[in-house]
Amino acid sequence: MANMQVILLEGLHGIGRVGEVVKVKAGFARNYLLPRKLALLANKDNVAEVEKQKAELEAKNNAAKTEATKQAAKFEGLTLVLSRHASETGQLYGSLKARDFAEELSRKNLKVEASQVLLTDSVKAVGDHSIRVALHPEVVVTVPVTVERQTDM
Repeated sequence: MANMQVILLEGLHGIGRVGEVVKVKAGFARNYLLPRKLALLANKDNVAEVEKQKAELEAKNNAAKTEATKQAAKFEGLTLVLSRHASETGQLYGSLKARDFAEELSRKNLKVEASQVLLTDSVKAVGDHSIRVALHPEVVVTVPVTVERQTDM
């Protein structure tokens, strides 16, 4: 797989900050970053254009970061409690994925997309867990989650 250099127009968690030139897989750039206008190809003309717009891009990024920081304050003291069907040993009948946590957060009036929930693996057992939510590439909150065994079958 070939790598491709792109200039990020928006900060992306785990990839880079606004205006930064990064190397990514060619398929990721072609199929995700470029069509969504999250990045530009890193050629001489585009680098010069982004340098001109860098102050504007950084101001936009700082505004988004400030908004995300305000939203992060709403997560203070929050613990999610989810009841799911599980076996006697605590194994869930079906795992919890990012979408499940995003829906539960939206029930608490916290607007979060499933893509913002950072799970290393799906939750497959009852007990205490924690999830991370990327409100902005530079603002990530950790939310404690308790998964309980649902008693009614």
